[in-house]
Amino acid sequence: MIERPLWMERMEQAWRQAPVLWLTGVRRAGKTVLAQGLADAEYLNCDLPSSAERVSDPERFFSSLSKPILVLDEVHQIPDPSRLLKIAADAFPLLKVLATGSSTIEEVRKAFSQVRGSLRCS
Repeated sequence: MIERPLWMERMEQAWRQAPVLWLTGVRRAGKTVLAQGLADAEYLNCDLPSSAERVSDPERFFSSLSKPILVLDEVHQIPDPSRLLKIAADAFPLLKVLATGSSTIEEVRKAFSQVRGSLRCS
């Protein structure tokens, strides 16, 4: 595992301002590797169909988590990701969420404009 202390510190600083972070970038830039390097985090690969099923009841899903950080890798693959992230920010403010994706900037703006308590890291 490659250590990335600069990015880890940036994320920690951002989480002090908002509970939900969006990490975006081109494919193969290292977003997933960075996300998997987070200590004490639950990792969910949203490319998998089973992930959509797991988050279909957001309240139950977030309540079931035992770790303080949740990684939603490729979150744009989940139906209605902005609703999922908004529920996380509003109803579970102590949970730190890192959402990653390589979707377009316009999609990111649209999704995150609806989520109070979020920051975007590009």
